[in-house]
Amino acid sequence: MQTLPPENLKILEERHEMILAHEKFGIKIRDIRDTYGVSIGAYYYWKKRYHEEGFISLVGKKRGPQMPHNKTTEKFEDKIVQTASNNRELDANDIYEVICEQGFTTTVRTVERILVKHHLNKPKGRRSKKTIGIKRKTSQSMKTQK
Repeated sequence: MQTLPPENLKILEERHEMILAHEKFGIKIRDIRDTYGVSIGAYYYWKKRYHEEGFISLVGKKRGPQMPHNKTTEKFEDKIVQTASNNRELDANDIYEVICEQGFTTTVRTVERILVKHHLNKPKGRRSKKTIGIKRKTSQSMKTQK
């Protein structure tokens, strides 16, 4: 059950009363406009919302963005984690390409941050020749023998 602050409850009751005044009691919309101080367009707007979404829709919706513009959604983050977990050989660039093919838009850096957050990142930087399996050239081996 959703609880409303008193000021929202008052607005909700007034809008509901306004709609009922016309529908149940047959009061003209011009009289409603004068009594409640709303435009005719506003009356029809609230009437439509009331019939489509119900009583609770008479409380105004929050304007503007519903989440910060730079916040990564849970769905997107879960998709990256799932892709990285299923394909351990992929790095951030490869995962980025897979995610872009699926219709998500972001940057490689965002993918890297999510991988670091979930401890799925591959270490960057130089790797020794021993760990990546490159053989020494003959000139290099001659220097080590001397």
